[in-house]
Amino acid sequence: MNDQSAETSDPNHAAIYRWIAEHTPEGGRVLDIGCGEGELLTWLARERSIRGAGIELSEQCVMKAILHGLSVHHGNVEEGLDHYSDKSFDLVVISLTIQELSDPRKVLKEVFRVGKRVIVVYPNFGHWRGRMQLAICGRSPSTPSLPYTWHESPNRHYLTIADWEAFCQLDQYTVLDRGFVSNGKSIRLFPNLRAEIAMCLLEHTPEPSTGPSQPASNNIA
Repeated sequence: MNDQSAETSDPNHAAIYRWIAEHTPEGGRVLDIGCGEGELLTWLARERSIRGAGIELSEQCVMKAILHGLSVHHGNVEEGLDHYSDKSFDLVVISLTIQELSDPRKVLKEVFRVGKRVIVVYPNFGHWRGRMQLAICGRSPSTPSLPYTWHESPNRHYLTIADWEAFCQLDQYTVLDRGFVSNGKSIRLFPNLRAEIAMCLLEHTPEPSTGPSQPASNNIA
């Protein structure tokens, strides 16, 4: 798979793109929430022949995405999802955006109305660098995957992998697959301590499940 368009200064970026592509149905209809200038949708169109659409708050980003031939709704996600009918997408992607939403639980419920499956990518606030900065320095964490000072950060919610796993169980989201990366490399052991970024493929379980979702990666710390 060609990673040329996924190359940035962030070593995790290409790994995230690969993981998303591996879980994207060939020729499927994909909605990217917080799509920016449409880089992911453009890349998936080339690699997986998807039919893509996006929602983006930044007017400048929307204009650039439209120039790339993409269908992008300008507005916030809560209002933007109202424009789509039930199960109109095979996959909805929420990449590095869920921690910025004012009401992620409400958004996820609406996302599962319009999409059959959902990929969520989020920064892990339990990474060891953040823990050390808070414990030793007594300062809000600032790491390569969280490159903001407290007063500049767009993040509203600070979740760890353990937090996310508990949330999925509580709201009956079935975890079909998980991925964890740090510095562009896959993390398998102790992801809550060692992973900078977590990726999750979800389905919604509308009725109480008789069994647990797929077990989390070994030794979430």
